[in-house]
Amino acid sequence: MKQIRVLAAGLGVLAFFVGTVGCSSQSAKEIEETSWIKGPCSKSDPGITLSVDFKGSVTTHCAIDFEGNGWNLFRAAGFKVQGTDKYPTAFACKINDQPKSAKCDDSGSNSAYWGYYLSDKNSWTFATTGASDQFSKCGTWEGWVYMESESTEILLPKPKEFSCN
Repeated sequence: MKQIRVLAAGLGVLAFFVGTVGCSSQSAKEIEETSWIKGPCSKSDPGITLSVDFKGSVTTHCAIDFEGNGWNLFRAAGFKVQGTDKYPTAFACKINDQPKSAKCDDSGSNSAYWGYYLSDKNSWTFATTGASDQFSKCGTWEGWVYMESESTEILLPKPKEFSCN
């Protein structure tokens, strides 16, 4: 697997701000009704793949038939996300309760952060929009990496995009 190095830690700050507070294209009921499976989506199991890399431990789930924004994708794909007290849906503080030491009372109190990535032609690119502003499309991948420094290696699996049409 090709390992990618982060070139600029300053770009990571953008990943924290994942869009407009309270922005949602799906109701909580619709998200709860979305099913997910372990591993990536495929043509036989169409949906959006979400991978999370916390200190080299990578978990990948497929949100079957999900349509919505990247913030709502967490729950649809079976992940738990926690924002900060100040920005509850606009700043990823913890994913699946990691890092345990994060206080989540405000943003920017620690130099480590969750970096947000999108698939583009079967490779990863750093997101230039927040997850709440990202419309997730069937057949694509999204990824989150806990960035402890600008040299954190990204161990997300190579995305394998496909068309759901």
